[in-house]
Amino acid sequence: MLTNQPPVCANHLRTAVRLSPHLGGSPTVFLVQSAPLYGTTGTLYGLGTHGVQPGPPLPYGHPDTGRFLASQQIHSLHTYRTVDLDELL
Repeated sequence: MLTNQPPVCANHLRTAVRLSPHLGGSPTVFLVQSAPLYGTTGTLYGLGTHGVQPGPPLPYGHPDTGRFLASQQIHSLHTYRTVDLDELL
């Protein structure tokens, strides 16, 4: 699974929940063993049939990264399970 949300360690989960408006309510929490960097999202520059448009996530080392304006890092989540936020807190 790919995500643009930065990983948060268990030690800092309470702080993240308190400070981030996006984690209010009942967010989905993934307990992950590994979240290596995958690549970036952004805009691939070059004219196509629809002009310049946002592109899909590109992995680091992709041949098109020279024409790509990155906007967010993407992590690849490996070996994870979903858990309730209250269970972790």
